[in-house]
Amino acid sequence: MNLWVIRHAKSSWADPTQRDFDRPLNDRGRKDSKRMVRWMREQTARPECIVASDAVRASATAERVVKGYDVAPERLRYDHRIYEAIPDTLLLVTRGLPAACASAALVGHNPGATDFVNALVGKQVVDALPTFGVAILEIDAASWADVSYGGARLAALHSPKTIRD
Repeated sequence: MNLWVIRHAKSSWADPTQRDFDRPLNDRGRKDSKRMVRWMREQTARPECIVASDAVRASATAERVVKGYDVAPERLRYDHRIYEAIPDTLLLVTRGLPAACASAALVGHNPGATDFVNALVGKQVVDALPTFGVAILEIDAASWADVSYGGARLAALHSPKTIRD
């Protein structure tokens, strides 16, 4: 099984009165998204379903992931637990992924996304997942319900800065 752990694209801090949950993507986030969508379209391995935080910036990123990996829109669902989640919460979300999806993506936030990747691998493999960073993990488990810390291998790590136009 493969799991893509994706951090949302760069978001805006322009309005200091805006709730963190409601922050949209900024210009750089939208520009980086175009680069990542182009890269995603070139990939042969793709998630079959996506679960994303319902925060504005994460949902906007998830919509781009759907477009880039050509995932059927009905295979995207939102889960509020991913917003500001710690690794244990992300593990619960992962264990609840549909058995029909042999590969899946989680779209969320730091520091939880970085901590979750490191916990799944069982050691530090990424210092800080960058905005619109994609960590692709190979999971050594019979089913999503059996996923555990230390039971994954980092197969690849990509971000807008590592993708060439």
